[in-house]
Amino acid sequence: MLLAGTTGGEICVFSISQKLYRASMPLTSNGTLCGCVLGDMLFVGGGDGKVKKVNLAGGQWTLTHEAQLDSRVLSMNLSNDQKEIIVGTEGGKIYRVLTTDLSFLLHSDAHIAAVNGLSFGADSNTFLSADETGALKMWDLSEYKCLFTGAPARASPASTLCFARDDNTTLVGYRDGCIRGFDTISAKAQLWEISNAHRGAVTALYADANYILSGGQDGAVRVWNRKTH
Repeated sequence: MLLAGTTGGEICVFSISQKLYRASMPLTSNGTLCGCVLGDMLFVGGGDGKVKKVNLAGGQWTLTHEAQLDSRVLSMNLSNDQKEIIVGTEGGKIYRVLTTDLSFLLHSDAHIAAVNGLSFGADSNTFLSADETGALKMWDLSEYKCLFTGAPARASPASTLCFARDDNTTLVGYRDGCIRGFDTISAKAQLWEISNAHRGAVTALYADANYILSGGQDGAVRVWNRKTH
């Protein structure tokens, strides 16, 4: 038996010995992008970000478990002991997924575009990074893991960032000329925004308890009052 996934989200079944197409079964949305087989169990990853476990025993295709991940599931592979599947997603994440019930654990995280800005956080054990998609991440150097991932309310590539040590917020400059603040310590979403701070990209940032200093692609250097910006 040969199984083939389609961009329509189906699994097609072919008989190799008879050289015949036998059947097809819709399983995922936005395409069936990867899969693996363990005995009578089929595991598939789809463009909808889901991993599904299907029992093929007796020719009855029965969906037994499914798990929702962060983004499109692009690859998976079964471990040698057959207890777990390693799964990679379009969002740059790798998961360990148990074959029994599809419970999962985030193994590692990564940026999926060029990293345009870096800054140490409140101490030498944490640092921050921002990338071309606008994503902001906070990393723990002791545990080698991502503690926080944030994104601007309006998508724009990040161009620079700095960490404000007086209140533990992170300031990120973007190519759309805006400066946006994030609370990476409490893992909250975007806190505030200075719209049109510069014409073109914000290229440099500094902050203390009272002021924000910014430089832009327009050649301007501006000082902002942190209480009234």
